[in-house]
Amino acid sequence: MSYREDFFRMLEGKTPVADVPVNKFTMDPTMVQGVVMIMPEILGFGNFDEEGKNRWGVPHEIDVNGTGFMPAPGKFILKDITKWRDIIKAPYNYDYDWAGKAEADLANFKWDPETQVTSMFGGGGNYFLSLASFMGFEGAMFAMYDEPDAVHELLDYLCEYDMWVLDHILKYYPMAEIMGMGDDNATEINPFISIEFFRTFLLPRYKRVADKLKENGKIVSYHNCGRCEDFMDDMVDIGVQIWNCATPVNDLQGFKEKYNSKIILEFLPRMFIDATEQQTRQRVRDYIDLYAPGGAFVWSGNSLTMNPDQGAQLDAWIYDEAESYGKGFYLS
Repeated sequence: MSYREDFFRMLEGKTPVADVPVNKFTMDPTMVQGVVMIMPEILGFGNFDEEGKNRWGVPHEIDVNGTGFMPAPGKFILKDITKWRDIIKAPYNYDYDWAGKAEADLANFKWDPETQVTSMFGGGGNYFLSLASFMGFEGAMFAMYDEPDAVHELLDYLCEYDMWVLDHILKYYPMAEIMGMGDDNATEINPFISIEFFRTFLLPRYKRVADKLKENGKIVSYHNCGRCEDFMDDMVDIGVQIWNCATPVNDLQGFKEKYNSKIILEFLPRMFIDATEQQTRQRVRDYIDLYAPGGAFVWSGNSLTMNPDQGAQLDAWIYDEAESYGKGFYLS
């Protein structure tokens, strides 16, 4: 069976026919299986000007390897949430040539509709991290307590911009089957905010994005790689079908038992750069034995090292073991 066939079987609550699906999250359509990503220029990560600012005017710092970035510490652009209208300007570009840009983005895009699945990430949902990038984590959380009305107004403003972008994305990139939103609102230990604040400030905007995607026939994916299990019941309720980068810091076994294959876990492992080959391969086997039974599981992560050269060998072991150990897993 192809990755595509097994993927849609899992969406129906069935197990893959034979192998554990492995998704390497690639923009290379020559892969024989997996998900092929479409990345429109307007959604591209790392789109910074010469001063290191993103489209919202937030200055960023890039790591020494050029593979990661974050808002520059201490250089927050919004100090008083009640003044957000004076500072935060959505990057509407009404002269943007959507048709021409889409043609350029898709000029060399090829995929096999018989074996592969297409996806796109970045069409909305980044509300907690956007607020934190404007104000810092402490500023964002104090604002929720002190000026909730202003926070609601700003988040609605961000969501309106997402709706505008999605209107065009859905029109000009119709081949994207999975649409992903994300918001890393949790550390590896606990969420940044309470469930009450999650439901008050974030969930209504997530739901608005999810509703729009579902109305247009898209499979809704949600990225959160922290210990966010507190929030996932609500995300399932609003129609999320894929938990992208589900990590073992969460009770994934309990989650699977509760939802009985209702949502696919795109599993992100926790590996160590100094691990031996034997240790790495054993950990891959242990994770598959733990989480793959019953289906609704995709091996979709690597070592997460920010140094691509340092992590290349580790990634090779990880993917090789995931593919070899997962082969025929559901036949036994």
